[in-house]
Amino acid sequence: MIKRALIIISLLFLTTAPSYAWHNRMAVTPFGDYCPMASRYGMHSHNISVSDAEHALSEYYSKKGYSIKVLKVTGRFMKIDVLKGKTVVDTVIFDRHTGRLRSIY
Repeated sequence: MIKRALIIISLLFLTTAPSYAWHNRMAVTPFGDYCPMASRYGMHSHNISVSDAEHALSEYYSKKGYSIKVLKVTGRFMKIDVLKGKTVVDTVIFDRHTGRLRSIY
């Protein structure tokens, strides 16, 4: 009887454990959003330059009261931290081909 109770309790703990791993940060980029200064979704036939993308994203997030920091550029994708002051509030992946933004949170 005690073994059965311990097994049930441990199974309940194991099934609810991932919920404790969630971070407290809220994404500031709506799911599936795109940067209108970079493109209308899917309109480009080529990748925009990294400097044009950085400028467009700076404008996009400055209207919301945030700044950006480019972390990594790989092919057509850019990984960007969105900052409120010096605090990272979101990390997004930007597709330079489509203008699409995806929060990694």
